[in-house]
Amino acid sequence: MNAPDPAPCELLPWDTEFFGYRIARVCGDTLRHEQAVQIDGWCRSNRIRALYFLSRADDPATIQTAEQHGCGLVDIRVTFECLPVNLHAPVRPGLPDGIRVRMVQPADLPGLQAMARTAHTDTRFFSDFHFARQRAEELYSTWITLEAQGRAQTVLVASSAANQPLGYVSCHLDPVRREGQIGLVGVRPEIRGRGLGKNLILAALHWFRAQGAQVVTVVTQGKNQAAQRLYEQCAFRNRNVQLWYHKWYSTVD
Repeated sequence: MNAPDPAPCELLPWDTEFFGYRIARVCGDTLRHEQAVQIDGWCRSNRIRALYFLSRADDPATIQTAEQHGCGLVDIRVTFECLPVNLHAPVRPGLPDGIRVRMVQPADLPGLQAMARTAHTDTRFFSDFHFARQRAEELYSTWITLEAQGRAQTVLVASSAANQPLGYVSCHLDPVRREGQIGLVGVRPEIRGRGLGKNLILAALHWFRAQGAQVVTVVTQGKNQAAQRLYEQCAFRNRNVQLWYHKWYSTVD
């Protein structure tokens, strides 16, 4: 007996619970007409409200098919990579007076949550008007909370002389593959442009190096040129470009 064909999409339980309606993601990064028809049927059968599709950026047929089938481009996803030759370079500029980088503390959470609400407005959840801005802000407030409470291996915090959080970077590590990934990076608006973001990234690389990581990646948005320049200054190089599409379906009783 032949096994059934795999589902063209997967339900995303966390997103579904957070936003309050069923959200799924397309399996795979290419798309053709027959696949798009199958995906629409699966989404309607599973009462999907929002569909994410992370597409290759170098396949014109996929881009054309996505647009023809009602997918809207909401973000350009750029992945940067720091290789061993750069990861192990001992470069750490000085911090502004009175500021230090340390491990996160429980008392930091309110400050981190407030920062996260406004530090990630270049992301796809703010670009897509279907998501209420307040809910998008709450998404990143929740995200940094989960990172600080153990979802990330560590969260590094830049703090003032009065021990108030001024910025953060979360770090994820796969010890088996010896790969690190920078998660969320945020700095308070009034202190941006003073090198704090660069210090946080370099402190994260220092931490990854101490854990034995051989490569570190980080993701940002195509329109976030300031972040791209920051990662390039920290010896990261562009590894991959992808396209985020969202498709919205009418609710089905």
